[in-house]
Amino acid sequence: MSAAANAPAPTPAPAPARSRSLLHEAERFGVLLLLIGVVVVFSLLQPDTFASAANFRNIATSNSVLAIVALAIVVPLTGGRFDVSVGNIVSVSAITCAALAGKHGVPLLPAALVAVAFGAVLGLVNGLIVAYLGVNSIIATLGTGTIMSGLVQAYTDGVPLSEGIPSTLTDVATKTVAGLPIIFLIMLVICAAVWFLLTQTPFGRRLLAIGSNQSSARLTGLNVPRTVTLGFVAAGTIAGFGGVLQLAAQGSGDPSVGGLGFILPALAAVFLGATTWEPGRFNVPGTLLALFFVGTTVAGLTIAGVAPWVTDVFNGAAVVVAIVISAQLRRRRTGTMEVGA
Repeated sequence: MSAAANAPAPTPAPAPARSRSLLHEAERFGVLLLLIGVVVVFSLLQPDTFASAANFRNIATSNSVLAIVALAIVVPLTGGRFDVSVGNIVSVSAITCAALAGKHGVPLLPAALVAVAFGAVLGLVNGLIVAYLGVNSIIATLGTGTIMSGLVQAYTDGVPLSEGIPSTLTDVATKTVAGLPIIFLIMLVICAAVWFLLTQTPFGRRLLAIGSNQSSARLTGLNVPRTVTLGFVAAGTIAGFGGVLQLAAQGSGDPSVGGLGFILPALAAVFLGATTWEPGRFNVPGTLLALFFVGTTVAGLTIAGVAPWVTDVFNGAAVVVAIVISAQLRRRRTGTMEVGA
């Protein structure tokens, strides 16, 4: 009898191992499946309004700036720090661009570059306070964000700046390429750039190492304060871009934009995104999927005619649930539940 005939039959994989694999795949693609489910359900319930090209273009346009805000939150969170001032930086950058281009006649490109640079400087201030003065990141950025809000109100008297905004900028939010809004395409480019920064560069790897275990990162020789500071600078720069696109989308520099209500869907997306694609880790693809899941659900609820408080409850509940799930996944991966030191 041959040796092959005497060989034992292959042992099937243990059921627990298969269950863990299925659970992992469910975690990775759960939000994507939820997004598909939401689109299908609302399309069946409202085929003439929700399931239209115009509505999907509106969802893409209205959530593009929020997606950039979410990316600005993701960068410092990767390093274990929380920046709640990104919405205020969006407001400051939008007002800066509107004032330079509209009131002072500065050409659009220099005005936009100054607005983005202003965002980077504000991010640098946040980083220095957190990394070198040792202030808790939530407290520090809450304070700086409040200062920004007050200064914006003082400069504008609470009145939006809308005169003289170049049509070249507002066209970004109204015109399409191959059926896709230009602002949405710009957002995708920024998403790709942030993904590359966080996953394909030494800076991104250092930031992730600090967010995973700061003590170990310091022992390996990483300059923790400098890396954390640069994370805030990156967040401010991204939010600066968001401010210019917010001006394009709204057609005015609105001083009321930038508060907690403005960034709440972005916060929900960031933490919900950490439960998918790369579960237990803040990541760009998961954040983008989660943002459009939240935005699409809100759009469907709005078209259905629900009361405004329902969307507020949904956004708040999404944040709470996402943070709980994200914290549990983080604890399972790293042994710690800190997310905003």
